[in-house]
Amino acid sequence: MGQFRIEITAVGGHGCQRTLKTGEVVKPCGNATCPDCKARAFVADLQANGCSIENGILTHWPGSDSEATDDLKTGTRLKPFRDAAPVTAPTN
Repeated sequence: MGQFRIEITAVGGHGCQRTLKTGEVVKPCGNATCPDCKARAFVADLQANGCSIENGILTHWPGSDSEATDDLKTGTRLKPFRDAAPVTAPTN
């Protein structure tokens, strides 16, 4: 048994619960295609299957002025979204 790391950089409709402040719990938003919720569920699934999670961070817009972060292990918002504007669905 040894340490391993999973790193994913993706583009998509992320950023649920943008109004949460630092330390608040990010709960499932109910959108079946939400990347944020899927990432939290993936970490929870690893834990449930015997993996000891040392660190799991979801970074929204890394390196930008609007960067926000969530702790995937604890489900808390570490750094809030600067612009808490609601996410709108794309129109096709």
